[in-house]
Formats: sequence, structure tokens, C-alpha cells
Amino acid sequence: MPLLSVFVLSSNTGGERRLHSDLTVAQLKDKLFTVTGITPQYQVLWLYRSIDAAETGGTPIASLSDEVATLASYGVQDMYCIKVDNTDPTARPGEFTDISAVDKFELTDSEYAARRDTVQAHLKANKLGKYADAPVPIAFSPPTAVPSDVVVGARCEVQGEIERRGTIRFVGETTFGKGGVWVGVELDEPMGKGDGSVDGTRYFQCLPKYASFVRVDKVKVGDFPEEDLMADDDDEI
Repeated sequence: MPLLSVFVLSSNTGGERRLHSDLTVAQLKDKLFTVTGITPQYQVLWLYRSIDAAETGGTPIASLSDEVATLASYGVQDMYCIKVDNTDPTARPGEFTDISAVDKFELTDSEYAARRDTVQAHLKANKLGKYADAPVPIAFSPPTAVPSDVVVGARCEVQGEIERRGTIRFVGETTFGKGGVWVGVELDEPMGKGDGSVDGTRYFQCLPKYASFVRVDKVKVGDFPEEDLMADDDDEI
């Protein structure tokens, strides 16, 4: 009792269905009633080799007219198509798919705005979306005072999630950022983002990924000797 993948086509619907090969035509019509909305006594079934042949008006293989015959006896195979014609004289083609005659519930803009059970009313009440309060811009004042020890050539430590050591190579205003003073640091390790230039303007020279530009308050000047990355821990006591 193998299952067959068969296309079902009617004026109201179309799609692939899984049908048992030992299904009789009478049993098939009962199943197709729930799919097409056409009562069994008004169904006329035509068998095609493909859905393309059925849709383009090709010649059917057979008329499935014997109510007790099975799909297997008609030689139905996978990807065949069964077209269902409706002989009901009261039927209206497309009556289940044409929604142009369906009454629609419509509101004017003013009627919609006056309701309290709408999405718009919810957004207004909770100040969400376009009804939210305008954000207050946060004033930003970049640091301008530069400590006396923040000078080119000084050893420093860049503060952040990961502390990085290096040498100050630039102190001053730049063409990037939001104004104020920036400090350019040549890092001891390749933990930066560039080589000392930003947007085509060079502020100092170093190897790629060794440069970092930070605000003054992120720089701590001090006696931070450069780490010897080749040092062997076994040499320490």
C-alpha cells in the first residue's frame, strides 16, 4: 500500500497530496471534498501525467469514473496530477478564493485614533515607538587639560579592559573624533588598530597594529619598562 505524491488541481485550490495507491475513486472523492469544497456527486476527475499538462489544457490520460477502481488500477504514479472539475450548476468559480465581495471592517483615521483598544493607543499610552519622548542629548566635553607628564617619549600604560604598555608618540588635537586632545601611543605589543595614521593623516610612525589613540584620562604615565617577550621565566628567581 505505497503512498503516492500526486498534485490535486481545481478551480479553488491546488497542491501536492499524499494518497494511498489502493484508494478507490469513491474514497478519493470523499477526501477531495475537504480539499476542494466540491461535493463528491459533482466531482469529475481527470488524470494527467503532470500538473503542467493539466494547467495548459493537455490531453488527460484517463477519466477516473469507476467509483470502485483504485488509483493503482488506473496506473497513477508519483508526480501525476488529478484535476477536479465541478459540475454543480450553482457553483461559482473562485467563490472560495475571491475575496473582493467580502465585507471588510474599515475605520477612518479619526475613528481609529479615537479607539482605546488599538496598537496606536498602546504605543501612545506607553510612550513607545514614534510616541516616545525625544531623547535628551548628552553634552560631551572632551578633556582638554593635559598633565605635564604626558609628553612625547614618556612611557605609559593605556587603561581599559586590558591594560597595554607603550610609549607616547603624539599629543595634540586631531582631525578625527569630537575634538579635544588625543594621545597617540606606540604599544609594546600588536594590540592596536593602525600604524600611527588615521583617515590618511599621519600623526606618528610605527608598525601596523602597534598604534592606539586614546583620551588623556586613559593614559597613566610612569616607570613602565618594556616587557621582554623573549624572556624565559626560568631565568627569574
